[in-house]
Amino acid sequence: MTTVAGSGRLRQLHSGFTLIELLVVIAIIAILVAILFPVFARAKSSGYKAACISQVKQLLAASQMYCTDFGRRLVPARNWDNSQGTLGVTWCVLLQPYLASEQIIICPVDGAPQSARNSTDLPHSYGINYGLTYLTGYGHAHLARSMSSLERVSELILFFDMKSSVGAMGSSYVAHRLSRVAFRHDDWASFGFLDGHAKPLHANQVDDGKFWIP
Repeated sequence: MTTVAGSGRLRQLHSGFTLIELLVVIAIIAILVAILFPVFARAKSSGYKAACISQVKQLLAASQMYCTDFGRRLVPARNWDNSQGTLGVTWCVLLQPYLASEQIIICPVDGAPQSARNSTDLPHSYGINYGLTYLTGYGHAHLARSMSSLERVSELILFFDMKSSVGAMGSSYVAHRLSRVAFRHDDWASFGFLDGHAKPLHANQVDDGKFWIP
């Protein structure tokens, strides 16, 4: 409060905001928040999507190194080695020597990463394409394909965002179609292809057997 002389008497000048001024400021702040919040949310979502794509690319690089070490054979969804008291070791474990961290197999927005039932496994958010990598007959029939036998490698999906509730290593297009794919990035899912590239796609962009079946 400041005191000044004027017209023969002291006048008191009060500084501060009136109620109306405060309400105007609050209203402006509320408008700015309403405008900027969706922008920040989209930026955050885009960041998660980019991080997920980066992780899928790392999985593809790891699978290529595995392939080189094992006679050009793709990493199997599960190797059917039941020496550990399970149905076998999954690709999530088999690729670990080629990955910097176990966190790479967990999508940044997946709050409940799964593990495959009755398997030696790690919590994971991504699935592998059974059409290229599934082993049957407990080791008697090797269905993990050889890279030298495959064409259209830029079209064939190897890894994808998988639903947390599946409890499996991956998905078959024929048996499951897209029912196991998790479109968790604003209706997009991350897909990694045999030639090493990865990108986000909508369901209608991959609902075709040519992306899954060699």
